[in-house]
Amino acid sequence: MKLVYIGKIVNTWGLDGYVKVISDTDFKAERYDQKNIIYIKTGSDYDKQQIESYKLSKGYDLLRFKGLTDINLVEKYKGKELYVEKKTIKGQIEGEYHIDQIVGLPVFQGEMEVGVVKDVRSYPQSDYLVVLKPDGKTALIPFLDEFVLTLDLDRKLIEIVEMEGLL
Repeated sequence: MKLVYIGKIVNTWGLDGYVKVISDTDFKAERYDQKNIIYIKTGSDYDKQQIESYKLSKGYDLLRFKGLTDINLVEKYKGKELYVEKKTIKGQIEGEYHIDQIVGLPVFQGEMEVGVVKDVRSYPQSDYLVVLKPDGKTALIPFLDEFVLTLDLDRKLIEIVEMEGLL
């Protein structure tokens, strides 16, 4: 079973079993629909939970899982990551990618490999590729057409512009 990261539980909310989530997923209403299954990473294992309720409050997604209607039952999930099965994710629009498709791809400037994508971070201005360079340092590359010339999943590579100071 292939799982895809969708967010992190940052705290509990209220006394009736809700958890506060910072989501890294689009289509939240669809993703957090009642009866959908979420996997919560607990060490090297995953707890499978069914969503009972979803609501939005002050920019946070609030989830309650079936049968866990008390704060004491969900305290253990604070700080834990949320995943869904990859097969439940519908096809994306051309030009959109899932983070797990990008992480691990080598990054090139011209013919030279300059690093490997370690993560994708979302900021209000744009998404950024976190690129681990050969010297062990990281660089943030704006995930915009002006900087990313090619993202080829078939050839498994990313090509960025050659610009002094970018890396």
